[in-house]
Amino acid sequence: MKYLLYRSFGNLDKDVKKHELVAVEYGKDIYDVTDALIKAAADDLAGLSEYEKYETAAFAPERTKDFRKTKRYAYEMTGIVYPTHADKNILIDFGIVEEAE
Repeated sequence: MKYLLYRSFGNLDKDVKKHELVAVEYGKDIYDVTDALIKAAADDLAGLSEYEKYETAAFAPERTKDFRKTKRYAYEMTGIVYPTHADKNILIDFGIVEEAE
């Protein structure tokens, strides 16, 4: 299977056609590529100029929630930016398209 990881502009349901492709991973199933997707999402956020000085991480992918308007993604995950001096962390939604090879 082929898994395409897209970064949203914060909210997975907004500006879907403008989401940026940040990684492509191959594996037998989502579990096979989970670690690579988590690393790709965290590395992508760390590479953005506005977040380059902060720690980043990501949650594991999960099936796209029913309340989502977009049906483009089979899975979603959340990237996390840990600002040094802030009251809250920054959360960025990522979408994952699953395709047969």
